[in-house]
Amino acid sequence: MAISENILPSSVIANKALLPVLLATGLATATYAGICFALYSYQSKLIFRPLPNLLRTPDEVGLAYEDVWIPLASDISTPKSKPDKIHGWWLPNPGSKRVLLFCHGNYGNVSYNLERMRFHHALGFSVLVFDYRGFGLSTKSPAFPSEKSTYTDAEVAWNYLVSERKIAPEQITVCGHSMGGAVAIDLATRHPDMANLIVKSSFTTMEDAIEAKKIYRAFPIKQLLAHPFDSLSKVNALKMPVLYVHGEQDFDVPAKFSHRLFAATPEPKQLWIAPGAEHNDISSVQGDAYAKILESFCSTKQLQSA
Repeated sequence: MAISENILPSSVIANKALLPVLLATGLATATYAGICFALYSYQSKLIFRPLPNLLRTPDEVGLAYEDVWIPLASDISTPKSKPDKIHGWWLPNPGSKRVLLFCHGNYGNVSYNLERMRFHHALGFSVLVFDYRGFGLSTKSPAFPSEKSTYTDAEVAWNYLVSERKIAPEQITVCGHSMGGAVAIDLATRHPDMANLIVKSSFTTMEDAIEAKKIYRAFPIKQLLAHPFDSLSKVNALKMPVLYVHGEQDFDVPAKFSHRLFAATPEPKQLWIAPGAEHNDISSVQGDAYAKILESFCSTKQLQSA
């Protein structure tokens, strides 16, 4: 009986059937790897969202202020004609000894935080708010902000208050919003003599904050992340009274993060979840209640757990 030459061995048929599957798998793997590479390469632009132009100045909302330019330490081996500086606003409150150093979040610049400045100024604080490098009018070197540069810039702003303004550390309350909360916590670990620390709408780690957004859960964030902003590992070393504030309806940075930070922080500490407030509107939604919480916190040396 003759065998037809058109009949192929079963192994060849099986390989042909697998070919589309292998191609699809290879394409999916290459696409996934490409997305991971893009996330790694462009993460700074995803995390930091600086804007160069100031929307308005404090005098437009009835606040007297001074522009301040704080020089950064430069490498004497590479002198520059224009030394690197960070820009900020000093809002004096005559007659008050309270001073607030404000660390803003990852978006915009100082001018996007005017309402927060006005709120704290009305409570009797003189306020220093500054832009990290790459934000607003601050120097653009390095080309893009980093976790390390934000920490350095906060340190420079603190030293300006203590060395140039001659303000005693025990008069300074440090407040950080969102990413600025992580910056404020890092600063507080190096300056236990500050009066108080206020952490608003912040997160435990950048990894946790990213994974809270469903779109990124399929990717190995821990392995890709170059800016960990690990506040959770630092808060157990805090020595000053700490107030955590978070909007109950914050879906950008969920309030569970403040609960975790609070649990890991030694006494004295306080936690307040603002009813109905979201990520950026605590002062407008719960202004009176927040003012009472803040006034009590800043005037009490020994705090009880909330």
